[in-house]
Amino acid sequence: MPILTIASFKGGPGKTTLCQIIASHCAAIGLRIAVIDADPTKAMSDWHKSTYEGAAFTCVHEISERRIADLALDLDQINDLVLIDTAGFGNLAGAVAMTVADNILVPLTAGAADLNQAEETIKQAKGLASAARRQIEVRAIMNRLSRTNLTKHAEVELRSAGIPTLTSTISHRTAFGEISYSGVLPTKGPGADEVQALIAELTKIGWIPSNAPGLNQVEPS
Repeated sequence: MPILTIASFKGGPGKTTLCQIIASHCAAIGLRIAVIDADPTKAMSDWHKSTYEGAAFTCVHEISERRIADLALDLDQINDLVLIDTAGFGNLAGAVAMTVADNILVPLTAGAADLNQAEETIKQAKGLASAARRQIEVRAIMNRLSRTNLTKHAEVELRSAGIPTLTSTISHRTAFGEISYSGVLPTKGPGADEVQALIAELTKIGWIPSNAPGLNQVEPS
């Protein structure tokens, strides 16, 4: 089953929020989900323990680069999808998390620093895949998106840099900011539509298994 690492060398592009969205929604549609929180801040695992209110999934905090690969492979044997949430800086644990992954999702906002760091993250991911002699697919996703000229410029820069990018995006919405406090995904409105579109696209490209009982609700077009 797929191992999906969410990675960026820069703090603040919304890695943990994306992990919360994907894990929560996939658990809700019947997939067996495991998350490895490889960030020293423990944001994902603390949220899962103290705040999350949705369908059950496994979440383990592990920052040791010596254990992450074995843990991911062990969890992969008994789950439909393993997610790895990484730190907001380049470290050995993050490199291991990218090397063991089948797919890597790189979130970025519209700032120039995010674009640069996304390029660097993707370059390292490709280098790690080459060194490991493995095929690891990498995609960027525009996160915390606002429809401004800066965002349009960022989208142009992504295309010109040849960075493969998901069509679906996650906007800068109050509903997503509140997930950290409410433990609940938006169930209606534009926020819910964006979550549905993201899951549908990840399913369509094979990053999320298509055997979940509830996937008829997010069937990709």
